[in-house]
Amino acid sequence: MTTVTIAGQEVHVVDRGSGDPVLFLHAFPFNAAMWEYQFADLEADHRVVGIDLPGFGSSPAPAEPKQATMGAWADLVAGIIDELGLDKPTIVSASMGGYLTFELIRRHSDRIGPLVLVATRSKSDDVDTWEKRTEQQEALAGGEDIATLAKGMVDNLLSQASLDRPELADYVLALMQHNLPEGWIAALEAMKNRPDAMSALRGMAAPTLVIAGELDRVTPLAESNLISSLVDDGELVIIKESSHLPNIENPQAFNEAVRAFLAKNAEAAAQPADESTDADADSDASDDAASAAPA
Repeated sequence: MTTVTIAGQEVHVVDRGSGDPVLFLHAFPFNAAMWEYQFADLEADHRVVGIDLPGFGSSPAPAEPKQATMGAWADLVAGIIDELGLDKPTIVSASMGGYLTFELIRRHSDRIGPLVLVATRSKSDDVDTWEKRTEQQEALAGGEDIATLAKGMVDNLLSQASLDRPELADYVLALMQHNLPEGWIAALEAMKNRPDAMSALRGMAAPTLVIAGELDRVTPLAESNLISSLVDDGELVIIKESSHLPNIENPQAFNEAVRAFLAKNAEAAAQPADESTDADADSDASDDAASAAPA
């Protein structure tokens, strides 16, 4: 674990293992610890890095929560990538972390590699969602306890099978509570004012794995289908018996999907340039032959 300071903001970072880097961006209202099952699985052969966004986990609160934006957070993450010397890391991001990834695509696409987008959506908030986020901010500013708000959210985040495992539900609740009210307020501000991301994703060339929970009520499967169809090189994996937190509810299936994606990209990156050129030439020749053939 380490702490870095970017533009005056101190940020707690999990930094474990060695090898090709994988950077994890957490969902709301969680922190880097939500990825512990993935850190433990990948750190033997990858450098795994998880960020506690300001006011979450062990990171201090932001100075001005109501000024938070996805753009400023993207600049923060880019600064961490530079500070830690991460060379085009694979980004694994969930829900709110996905919104942050979309801003990285807009502002810092040169710093990031392949993407794993988990239970997230490309559209901006509708009016009802915007108002609900504002109500939460007002409740927190008025002194409402994080624990109370967290307890009201658990049922919607987990599948019934997960809720029937008390130890899992308690673990998720504990993760949600290990944050500061200022962090919640900042995240709600950044989320409710984020721009639509469909234009940023349309035609994007980076290899992209979209992971969805089969029973997700927060981010329906249609949202994941949309993202995988917008990008040029998209793949959709559905994790059975899980809802909005598939990496916690079914970590074995989740980790298998991520490992397969990482291995595929590592193999592609290791392919000699001349082999790639030869393959492209063969493909071009096949295309020419096909265009010359009668319909």
